[in-house]
Amino acid sequence: MTAPDAPILIQLEGVTRRFALPQGELTVLDDLTFTAREGEFIAIVGPSGAGKSTLLRLLNGLIRPSSGRILYKNVEQSGINLGTAMVFQDFALLPWLTVAQNVELGLEPRNPDRRARRAKAARYIQKVGLEGYEEAYPRELSGGMKQRVGLARALAVEPEVLLMDEPFSSVDVLTSINLRDELIDLWSDRDFPVNTILMVTHKIEEAIELADRILVLSARPGRLAGDIPVDLPRPRRKTDPRFPEYVDRVFSLLA
Repeated sequence: MTAPDAPILIQLEGVTRRFALPQGELTVLDDLTFTAREGEFIAIVGPSGAGKSTLLRLLNGLIRPSSGRILYKNVEQSGINLGTAMVFQDFALLPWLTVAQNVELGLEPRNPDRRARRAKAARYIQKVGLEGYEEAYPRELSGGMKQRVGLARALAVEPEVLLMDEPFSSVDVLTSINLRDELIDLWSDRDFPVNTILMVTHKIEEAIELADRILVLSARPGRLAGDIPVDLPRPRRKTDPRFPEYVDRVFSLLA
């Protein structure tokens, strides 16, 4: 568990996000207020349409709040947050680029030295277990391997905050289990650049297995229905007698 006095990295204050549609304005998120501290792994759960992915895009700076504000290290966010990186549900790889080129993508605007970019990309390709596949194209990879490329691409920019949008939902069950275990191993590694993770998932058990805290969003418009600390030792297993208690608690808030 993260120390309660750990520095606050992210702070949301009354954040609301609306979208203009032909039939009128749609409120997706409403009056969200919470903080994320250094060293936390936070899972975000909620029904479909609750604004979970929208929340990650707000944190990344891809979109801005309609009202309220987001602070990063006590400074209000006004554009893309370079302290964050995103891992997408659908991999978001460019099919005409190799594994190495996909991983280097985020480094190009930050580092003009191509040799240094290639070396950093190779380091994170090795960290996610894809050494030897640098010149492969996405069509030659399994779903799990594609997600590892997406993770390596996010890690290569060495963000403080990793944002993950249902990262294991597009792979089979066994691959999902392996990827979750690998993510925790990476996060425990002292060389891992990320110290805070916010992950969207629709699986309650996955949230309990991975996270220090679970933020529960209500049905649209997404409001904060619960903020649940998870006090279970790692590695977590469903056989832990307290595990079902957390499942029931989250489910009751969703229901």
